[in-house]
Amino acid sequence: MKENNPSLFGALLLSLFVRSLLQVQAAFWTRSGLLTLLPGILFQAAVGCLFARCWRVGSCLPLKVLFVWVLAISAAQDVLNLWGLYTEAYPDAVSLFGICLTVAVPVLYLRRASALAQTANVVLGLLLAACALLWISLADRLAVTNLQTDVADAASMGRALAAHCTIYPELLLPALWPDSDKRGHNAVLRLAVFSGLFQTGMHLLLELFFGAAMPRAWNPVHRMARCGSLSIFDRLEWLQLIVWTMAVAVKLALCLYAGTRLLGGKGVNENNMNGLPAFTGIAAGFELFCLLLEQSDFTAAAEWLVPLGVWALVTLTAVTGGIRCLAKRLFFGRRAH
Repeated sequence: MKENNPSLFGALLLSLFVRSLLQVQAAFWTRSGLLTLLPGILFQAAVGCLFARCWRVGSCLPLKVLFVWVLAISAAQDVLNLWGLYTEAYPDAVSLFGICLTVAVPVLYLRRASALAQTANVVLGLLLAACALLWISLADRLAVTNLQTDVADAASMGRALAAHCTIYPELLLPALWPDSDKRGHNAVLRLAVFSGLFQTGMHLLLELFFGAAMPRAWNPVHRMARCGSLSIFDRLEWLQLIVWTMAVAVKLALCLYAGTRLLGGKGVNENNMNGLPAFTGIAAGFELFCLLLEQSDFTAAAEWLVPLGVWALVTLTAVTGGIRCLAKRLFFGRRAH
């Protein structure tokens, strides 16, 4: 990866992985997830490609503001979920203000596209290594007999299909960088494939460990990590928390970078350092935003606010782009005659 032409695909993929780990932890059984994996991938890729195509011709200021709002809600949801995980592991040991500072301070360095891309690739490698280490440490506790063989009914298939077909804001971000050098070729399809495989793989691990008790487990991935053991140490939750915190910081930087791109327009330089005062102010505003959301029942509301915002954004962009394309064809068609 060249410093003057960084690829943000690693940051996009890391953001999707973090979402699976912090939010979608026990959404379906593995058998149902495997049966609905391909339809989910095709659906996500189709919606992401349609949005990218329509965004090029239909983007306008109100849609950009809505996009920024969706990214802010999504990032705040991950920060609050991370704080909830810390609160469960170490009650009264860390405050939301401290978590916000922990994930916001690295943004001052990650405000450059090259720094964001490089750091995201490193953290992505650490996350995959931590997941592999978790598999190894739990090898003696995993039982094939825990796999549920009679759950592929209509309800279970519907839940798995809904989880795989969920459209996350990260799947829409490649539309902001039409140049393939910023995201790679077929970015939306690759994001959908890797995200679906990772999510299904984590559900397989959960089912092998918890069995029929998986849906009732609270923060099951973290609970598994607390039971993991190797010959040199045990209780891997500290490694998990560190890596997840780094990943949330990268996702926050990606959202702030995308927000700057959306609201700054063509004046934003993609490769050079963005303004320190602007990024400092945005990060401080986001921390205040999280502290205000703590006072309300935001964690429950975000479960439907983010999907609602994403689908509103996709629908309005498709309608706006379609109208503009139709008007352009009619206008130029008449002029041609």
